[in-house]
Amino acid sequence: MRDPVLPAATLHTPRFVLRPFVPADAADVHAVWQDARFIDSAPLGYAYAGADFDTALAWCGSGIEERRRTGKGIGFAVVPRDGGRLVGHVSLFSADWTAMTAEMHYWTAPWARGRGVAAEAAAAVARWALTEQGFARIALQAAPGNTASRHVAQRAGFQAEGVLRNVAVSRTGRHDLVMYSMIPSDLEGP
Repeated sequence: MRDPVLPAATLHTPRFVLRPFVPADAADVHAVWQDARFIDSAPLGYAYAGADFDTALAWCGSGIEERRRTGKGIGFAVVPRDGGRLVGHVSLFSADWTAMTAEMHYWTAPWARGRGVAAEAAAAVARWALTEQGFARIALQAAPGNTASRHVAQRAGFQAEGVLRNVAVSRTGRHDLVMYSMIPSDLEGP
C-alpha cells in the first residue's frame, strides 16, 4: 500500500499555475470568503464562510497544508501563468486510501468568474490524481440550482451520476445535490 499522503505539487495548465497556498494569498482568500455568492453556497456550518482575515492567514500559512500532511487531501491556489492575483482554489478532501477515492471542491474568485478558471483547474487536479497518484475515483457534488458549479463539473470532464435527495443544508435552506465523478477510463476520451 502506498504512503497515505499526497506529495506537495505544483501543476500547470495552459493558462494557470496550481501551487500550494502561501501567506501572501490571505487577502484574496479572505475576500472570497466574504463574497455573498460564496457564503450562500457554502454548507451550513462551513467554518470559512465569512471568516476573518486572521483565519484566512492561518489557513493559507499552514491550515490547508495540514490537510496534505495528515493524508486528508490537498489544496491548490490557482494563479495566472503570467502572474497576478489569486483567481481560484481546487482541493481534494476526504481521501480514502483503501478505496483510492477523494472528493473535490473548487471556487473561483469573484474578480475571475466567467473565464473558465475552475473548469481548467479542476480538470488538471482530477487528471493528476487519477493518473499520477493512482486514485480510482474523484467525486464532486453541486446543488441543482448552482448552474455555474454544474457547468464547471461538466466542462472539466466529470460525469453526472444522479441526485442525492434532500442531503444538504446551506444558508439558503435544505436541498438536493447532483453527484458527479471522474474515473480513469473517463480520461481515455471517445
